Amino acid sequence: MKKIYRVLPILIGPFVIGFIYSFLVTFGYWKTFRDGLSTVSLFFYPLSFFITFFITLAIHELGHLITFVIQGVKIRALYLHMLIFVKTKKRWAIKFKPKLWALMGGFVIPDLGEMKDDLSYDNNVIAFRKSLIVAPYVTIIFLILTVFIFLLSIILGWPSLFIGLYSPFTLFTILLSFFYIKSFKLSNSWFYGDFVAYKKMQEDEIFQLVQLSQYRMFSLTESKETDHYLFQRFVKVMLEKDLKSTMFHQLLILNYIEAVCYNEHEDNLAVREKLLHYSFSPHYHSEQGVMLLYDLAVYYYHLGMVEKSYHLIEQIKKRASTKIDEKSLLYLRKKHEHILHIAYDEPFLNQKEHIRVRNSVLYEDLVDFEKMMQEMHEPLPFQVWETKVDLTKEEDNKQKSD
Repeated sequence: MKKIYRVLPILIGPFVIGFIYSFLVTFGYWKTFRDGLSTVSLFFYPLSFFITFFITLAIHELGHLITFVIQGVKIRALYLHMLIFVKTKKRWAIKFKPKLWALMGGFVIPDLGEMKDDLSYDNNVIAFRKSLIVAPYVTIIFLILTVFIFLLSIILGWPSLFIGLYSPFTLFTILLSFFYIKSFKLSNSWFYGDFVAYKKMQEDEIFQLVQLSQYRMFSLTESKETDHYLFQRFVKVMLEKDLKSTMFHQLLILNYIEAVCYNEHEDNLAVREKLLHYSFSPHYHSEQGVMLLYDLAVYYYHLGMVEKSYHLIEQIKKRASTKIDEKSLLYLRKKHEHILHIAYDEPFLNQKEHIRVRNSVLYEDLVDFEKMMQEMHEPLPFQVWETKVDLTKEEDNKQKSD
């Protein structure tokens, strides 16, 4: 059954185009269509594709955005390929970022409100779910409406210039829409299509918590009550769930460690016990996994377990996969050796070209990136690493030998 759903868009696309062609020929509208096409040059088609791409993308993202707004959730930013609409504390700003050319898509970042209790938390989850499911149907409805207007223009004999301009728009809308619809069901380690994300937002408590916590960091309003509530929620989930090596379990642990080591939240003893027995082995093979291991080293150091922290640092250097980007590994190593007082690497860390933070180009307009980096590179409070030696036993042994 799943294989049928995978090939369905491939089968439907040619069917829709074939149906339109048969309709035009059978009812004598083909001439009207050809006359319309003759009014525009072939050079117009590449331009039409880019216009169609931005329109269909904007329609989809506006589906997300408007759904959030209707539910009372403010918007922090709207990304449309290389074009960004960002809200600051004073006003909205529009930015053009060529560095985002590889994004080939867009997304909406909500400015989530306060979450002080289960009710406000659940309301944000519901808003997210509705936004995720509405946008795909907006794309489908827009596709149907576009084809309907095209057929109507042929039947009613609208001006040839309109038909000539609208025909490639219709064709590209069909092709792009089926591409979007296909992507709604795709997922990998860093990408979740809307249908997949909607399902996980319904069923996966860890996915919910990590997503809301990550988006909360882009909010323009600070709330200690929200931070406290989310931390307590992290503790609850980590105690209830078996901690695995999957990406969102890693992010769950990373959020907890950051809250304890950098945001002065009190470490939970039961969670500590789980983290002390957490398996390292699955994490040496990916960049995200190595990042987690380094953060665990920070956590151990924060607890005063200096020997355990330094031993883990050495294990990472020996066992980290060679497939991981060398520059990323170098940055992570120097950063953590610096903040754990193993080496002095401030000159290296002060050079922007050395910093490797995943997806930083996406979010550098939403946070004070330089300030955040300074805080991340600040050495932890010094922990004394010492071994107690009982010299009285050695003295006793000496006296016995005498």
